[in-house]
Amino acid sequence: MRVFARTCVCVPVKLPFFSELLEQSCDTVSPVLTSLQAVCKCIPPAQATDFLTAVLDSLLHVTPTRARAVRKWVFIFLVECRKEILQEVPKILNTLYTYMQQSTHRPFLLRAVFLLAHFHQEPMISSLLQKGLPMDSDTMELWRSLGKSIFGIQILRCLVEKLNRAGNNRLGTDDSACEWHNRQTALETLTGAVLGRPQGVWGARTVLCSRATRLSQKGQLRRITRAISEVVLALSSTEELRQLLPHLLPSLLRWASETLGEERLLSPMSSWRQLFLEGQVLEEKPCRIFLSAIELVLGKCMAQKWMRLLMHRAVWARLEDPLAHPEGVCLLSRVLLHAGLVSPCLVKNLLPWLHSCSVKLRVTATAFFAEISQDCRMSGTSE
Repeated sequence: MRVFARTCVCVPVKLPFFSELLEQSCDTVSPVLTSLQAVCKCIPPAQATDFLTAVLDSLLHVTPTRARAVRKWVFIFLVECRKEILQEVPKILNTLYTYMQQSTHRPFLLRAVFLLAHFHQEPMISSLLQKGLPMDSDTMELWRSLGKSIFGIQILRCLVEKLNRAGNNRLGTDDSACEWHNRQTALETLTGAVLGRPQGVWGARTVLCSRATRLSQKGQLRRITRAISEVVLALSSTEELRQLLPHLLPSLLRWASETLGEERLLSPMSSWRQLFLEGQVLEEKPCRIFLSAIELVLGKCMAQKWMRLLMHRAVWARLEDPLAHPEGVCLLSRVLLHAGLVSPCLVKNLLPWLHSCSVKLRVTATAFFAEISQDCRMSGTSE
C-alpha cells in the first residue's frame, strides 16, 4: 500500500501524463476527480493509515503545484472512505497530529482534522481527549480550530455530555468511595482467609488499584474540562453558548465542588521529568481547572460589569476555599440571577443536588437555592 501511494504521487515527477493528471486534480471541476475517487474506494480499510502516511510523506518531495494535488487526494480519501475508516479514526488522527508537529502545511492538516470530525465526531473527540496534560500548543490549536468551525457548538455539546457521563460514575466521590472501599475490604478479608494470604498484601493491592482508578477518572475529567475551555475560547456564537449554559454550568460546578479541598493525586510512576514539565499545574488545586472554565464560560455569556462584580467580590477565591465556598456560591447565584442566566432548566438540573449522597453537592445546592429564594422574596417574585 505504501508503494502504491508513493507511486500515485511520485510517478508524475517522471511521466508528463501523470504530472498533468495531478495538476488537473487541483481543479475541483476536473473529471480527473472521478478517477481519484475510484482509486480511494479500492483502498482496504486496514491499510488506510499506511496510505495516508505515504501520501503525507510525499508533501516533502513534490512541487507546490503537486502539493495541492496531494492535499486534494487526502480530502477525497477522507470523504470517499468515511464509512470504511471508522475503526481507523484514532490512528488517522494520530497521523495527522504527528505531521502537524513537523510540517509547514498546518492549515491543510487542520482542515483534514475538521473533515474527519465532520464524519466521525464522537470517535475523533474521544481520540483527541487521550492527549495528556498539560496540553501542548498543537492540541490546543486543534480544539480551537474545532471551536471556530461551523459545528463548534456540537463539539462543545459532545464534551458536556462526556463530562456528565463521567459524573454518573460515582467512583472517587466521598460516600460512594467509602461504600466501595467497605465492600472491597470485606471481599479482601474473605479471599485472604480462603487462600491463606496475609490481608495486608491484598490491602496494599486494593489501595493501589483504587488510587489508579481515581487518577484515571480525574485525569479524564481534567482533559475534558480543558478541552471545553479551548472550544469556548474560540466559539463564535454567544447565543448558542447561553442556551447550553443550563447544562454546562452544573457539570463544571459539580466537579469544582466535588474536588474542593482535595490535593492533587500524583501517580506513583511519575518521573521527575514529568513533574518538572507539569510545572505550575502541580501547584494548582484540583478544583481550579473547573472554576477557570466556569469563569471563561460566564465571561462569554454575561456583560463585563457582572464579571467585574464577581472579581470585586472575590467570588473565584471564595469558591476554591472550603470554608468560604458556600458564601462564594451565594454571591455567584446572585450575580447569575441579576444577569438573567438563572433559567428553569438550570434550576431543574441543580435541584437533585439537594438530595445527593455527596455532602459537598448538598452544601453547594443549599447555598445556591437559599440565595435565589432570598433574592426572590426581596424582589417580591416567586419561582
